[in-house]
Amino acid sequence: MMTTKLAGYIKQERVKRGLNYAQVSRKMGYSNNNKGMRRIIDLEREGVVHPEVLEKIIDALKLDRDYINQLIQEDKEQQRREFEEWVNTPIDWHLIIRWMPAVYGERAIPGYVKTEDEAIEYAREVAREYKSMVWLILSRKENIHIYPNGSIRSRNEVTMDFINLPYTKIK
Repeated sequence: MMTTKLAGYIKQERVKRGLNYAQVSRKMGYSNNNKGMRRIIDLEREGVVHPEVLEKIIDALKLDRDYINQLIQEDKEQQRREFEEWVNTPIDWHLIIRWMPAVYGERAIPGYVKTEDEAIEYAREVAREYKSMVWLILSRKENIHIYPNGSIRSRNEVTMDFINLPYTKIK
């Protein structure tokens, strides 16, 4: 992820004040300095921060809340523009097949499939053949989830907040 305006500003202000991560962590009230430092580093490097942590950083560095809120809004707008550009970039139709829990694979749609209706029917056939859940990816914005029996479960639209595609998350 690119550094956000907020992340850049926080780092700039920390450095301008001559403070290292440990010093800011202590000013934020962390008894476990490593935990506080990790949170500051995550913000500065990846733009990731929990609102409560951001409040502690604002207080520790005595930053202008109005300016912070402005940067947050500018970052959100930039993320929205980047998402819109990404989601509207054309891609080839393809399938995602759930081979077993947490194991997915991709399959291209054959060249003889020309229409969306033909692609849906092809995806339904693959789901029935492999007795697996299938997602027909029509674009980065739209996909169709198909049950193993070939029936359509849902037609989904991707948003910034909800991608709605299969994935495995390891914690």
